[in-house]
Amino acid sequence: MINNKKRLLSLVAVFSAIELILAILVQITDGALNKTVSFLVVILACAFVALFYAKTKEYYLTQIALVGTVFADLFLVVLDNGTRELAMVFFSITQICYFLRLYFGHTSKRERQIHLILRGIAIVTAMIATIIVLKEKTDFLSLISLFYYANLIINVVYAFVQVKKSLIFALGLVLFTLCDLFIGFGVLGSSYLALEQGTLWYWLAHPGINLAWLFYVPSQALLALSLLKTKLNELK
Repeated sequence: MINNKKRLLSLVAVFSAIELILAILVQITDGALNKTVSFLVVILACAFVALFYAKTKEYYLTQIALVGTVFADLFLVVLDNGTRELAMVFFSITQICYFLRLYFGHTSKRERQIHLILRGIAIVTAMIATIIVLKEKTDFLSLISLFYYANLIINVVYAFVQVKKSLIFALGLVLFTLCDLFIGFGVLGSSYLALEQGTLWYWLAHPGINLAWLFYVPSQALLALSLLKTKLNELK
């Protein structure tokens, strides 16, 4: 257990430097090495949160969320053999944990009720839009993916509503959203819709560099660090 502020900040600097190195390696490696480096990004972020241990809902939900991310990337990045559905189930669990972190952060019953209503509307709208756009191509993967993304978007909104509690958390979710935007267009272009070359939509699906992980690596680092402010206050 870390009980010294200076030591904690030193470890944060080391963690950030390692994640930066991994972010570079993700872009310049390929094959099995790339999978290993990519998976190390989420493993490290998940393990690093142990430094902020506290008997609070915020801590437990954040830790479970990052564990969910590890399992999601195990199926999506490491195994990558028809396991996208399982990956999205775990990513959904991750966003549900972040939702609960935000939900318990509200200070009134009315705020919680409004939050639930808006989230419900977003999820239902996403499901209906998926069915309308994809029609007969609608499947479990598309539905669970939009369920996940709707929750992520609402999480971003409420993270900024509660931004005074943790700006790092809000920024981490924004980067998470940008990552999934590029992944989503890639899946959409390869599995569901024909995207015409030369259009913005085609570029979003085939940007030429790994833009998804350009956003994903810092998102996981920031989400892991989102408990730093609470821990520093505890050490005062």
